[in-house]
Amino acid sequence: MFLLAVWFLVKPGDPSKKFDGRVDEAVALTKQCRIADARAELAELRSSKASRDQLARLQGAITSAATACERKQQRTRAWADTQKALETALASGAVDKASSRLATFTRKWSEDDETREWRSRIDARRAEKLLDEANACLARKDRACVQAKLEAAAKLKRPEASPRIEALRESLSRLLESTLLEGGAAAQPPAAPPAQPARQLSTANFVEPNAREAGRLQLEAERELAQGNYRGAMSKAAQCATLVAGGGRECQLLRDRAARLDREYQQCLVGGHQWSGERCQQ
Repeated sequence: MFLLAVWFLVKPGDPSKKFDGRVDEAVALTKQCRIADARAELAELRSSKASRDQLARLQGAITSAATACERKQQRTRAWADTQKALETALASGAVDKASSRLATFTRKWSEDDETREWRSRIDARRAEKLLDEANACLARKDRACVQAKLEAAAKLKRPEASPRIEALRESLSRLLESTLLEGGAAAQPPAAPPAQPARQLSTANFVEPNAREAGRLQLEAERELAQGNYRGAMSKAAQCATLVAGGGRECQLLRDRAARLDREYQQCLVGGHQWSGERCQQ
């Protein structure tokens, strides 16, 4: 009876249970992409006579994790190369090249927090470059160029660029006003002879307010057009044309453009498509 009691106390249990903990730890290694360590533990368990089910569970975990871990390592190496290329491109001012390189990477490897941060940096530099170009256009008094650059910069929605955008819009407004005033002065009839000073003063007082109002209307029409309010732009441009001598060629062109875009916009909606960037996306 004594020997039987001792045997019950010290009898060996299921030998396979002592390997369960080691298998769990090895499976955890695969989740950390420590595939080599997991394979070494598999070899040890096999030589220690672990059960077939335990070995199969660990082998399955290694197989399923190996592909994902390899792709993760490839992405890490590819991102390191891409970061160097992005740094070089931005340092040289090649914003478009940097944007293209980042887009190529994200198409293949998808986005994450790092790529989104880089996209934000590139957009900030792009906005800065567009505003520099808009400033150069302003110096040349090229209003269409200034307006196009400002619209492109505004679409990037960079908060740090907002003060410069507003300042350039004010400068564009003053340029437009001065240009129309100069045009109105050029369209004035010849100065009346000295014997008729009252008539000369009356004509001057009539032309300047009209030119100012036309400038304001043209600027508002351009803003409405940029915001996609084509009918509002048509209305403002038509009013502008009535105030400028000869109908105001720029106001007429602006009205015609707004009318064309409105027609294309309505046709796009009827066709069940989306309208974006003054184009119908089919």
